[in-house]
Amino acid sequence: MNVKEYTQQYAAQIAHLLNEHLPFQPEDANTVHEAGGVRFVALIDEQVVGYIAGYKIETFDDDFPYFKEELAPLRTQLTAAPSMYVSHFVVDPTFRRRGIGSALVEALMTEAEKQVDTIVVVGWVQSDTNEWAAEKQFMQHGFTKHTYIKRYFEPYDVYCPSCNGMCYCDANIVTKQKGDY
Repeated sequence: MNVKEYTQQYAAQIAHLLNEHLPFQPEDANTVHEAGGVRFVALIDEQVVGYIAGYKIETFDDDFPYFKEELAPLRTQLTAAPSMYVSHFVVDPTFRRRGIGSALVEALMTEAEKQVDTIVVVGWVQSDTNEWAAEKQFMQHGFTKHTYIKRYFEPYDVYCPSCNGMCYCDANIVTKQKGDY
């Protein structure tokens, strides 16, 4: 397994991976490439088996337009200094438990340390399992729980395979401060 910075040659494979295993919105090679930010791919024999992406938060309210009262402490933390939002994190289920997720999180943290003071992740807690599949990855890397919000994704009006329609899943929001990574 090899972790590399994103290049356009992987865009179509990433879109396929996201559409198969993180299907909130349809992706294609163009939407993946245009996303920007800090991105890494995990490869086995040049096949994309994992992907992580994050971007600097420019305007808190653009990234967190709902739950103003519940997220007020997060707003204070993330607007005090440069911060990064982890927008995508996925490992093909057939390749899990091989260190791929850890390698991707470590690559992102290494790059984030050069750019921001805080990393934030909104973890999708699936309604059918009541679990956040990636929680272990982030907690093992020193992220701390910030807050848990019920029905977090409902206002975003996105399709959810777990909910089989409009998403009403909960979210576990975790953060990591510079110096802790």
